[in-house]
Amino acid sequence: MYTLSYVLTTYNKLPFLRQVVERLIAARQPDEEIVVCDGGSKDGTKEYLQGLFEAGKIQQFVSERDKGEAHGFNKGFLRAQGVLLKLITDDDAFCYQAIAEAKQFMLANPEVDVLTGNTGLIHLEHLETVSFYDDVAENFRRWLDKKEVVWMIGLPLLIRRESLALTGLLHTGTVQVDTEFTYRITSLNVNLAWSTAIMSVRLENPQSNFRVMNSGQKWRRASDEEADRIRYYYDKRYSSLKNVLTQRVPFDWLKKPLRPLKRALFDLLNRPQYQGNTAVATGYVATGVLDETTRLSVAFEVADRFMAAHNAANPTRFLFKTNPITKALSAT
Repeated sequence: MYTLSYVLTTYNKLPFLRQVVERLIAARQPDEEIVVCDGGSKDGTKEYLQGLFEAGKIQQFVSERDKGEAHGFNKGFLRAQGVLLKLITDDDAFCYQAIAEAKQFMLANPEVDVLTGNTGLIHLEHLETVSFYDDVAENFRRWLDKKEVVWMIGLPLLIRRESLALTGLLHTGTVQVDTEFTYRITSLNVNLAWSTAIMSVRLENPQSNFRVMNSGQKWRRASDEEADRIRYYYDKRYSSLKNVLTQRVPFDWLKKPLRPLKRALFDLLNRPQYQGNTAVATGYVATGVLDETTRLSVAFEVADRFMAAHNAANPTRFLFKTNPITKALSAT
């Protein structure tokens, strides 16, 4: 049995996949396995994975048509033999040192069902800046302190394989798979832990699910509409008439012109305001126009250096609080 299974899904992103898999293979330990589920790519991905499998560099792979990212991950989860499951996407960067620390924490604390942590964001077109998902860290705190139902980024997720009986598999009917999964598990009696390390960096690019999902000409983003549907289902606070009126009816068209007035009033009263997620310089300095292949390679290098430097300067802490075991229904 392996201690950890890296489960990676991909579809027609071979240039990105090469960057991800090369780093993953270099980081894999003897007690870990790599499971890759390809959705039937036509860009040479199958042949690439076949070669890696025959060379013993990846332990399992399948290449066949699937019904989306969640379906691919679920197939990998069911094939995996590790005590822990680590989700890996085909176009993002991961800090394997931080993942190794999280793995040891979960192995030492078998009551932890799911662990997540900090993530950065770099746009492929703007490598000079990285943003922190401060709002996601705050969401975890709200769950930890108040048991609020919240969403979190899926990139850092580690799941105890036997805990899938409690969390369930990923929902194959959603595009924002991590949003649905984290809303779901924070509404359940799941034991969650948080790593303060930067465990991953989302490399936003033209093929990112988020961009593709919102590419249609609609007055409201498809991602927002789906996120609202998920939140209203899992968060019981939205069952009251007041919240139906204030949340379910889209008032963005009314709120947008009032926001500058609100900011001006808060400034006048010296009231704190939400400033958005923190952004810092990556240290990258453009020296000319990069072709697509070079830019992609540089983007992963920038993300790797950022994660290593940040984590070296900020020792990892784990936040965790055990939930008591209860039944979903109790006798009255």
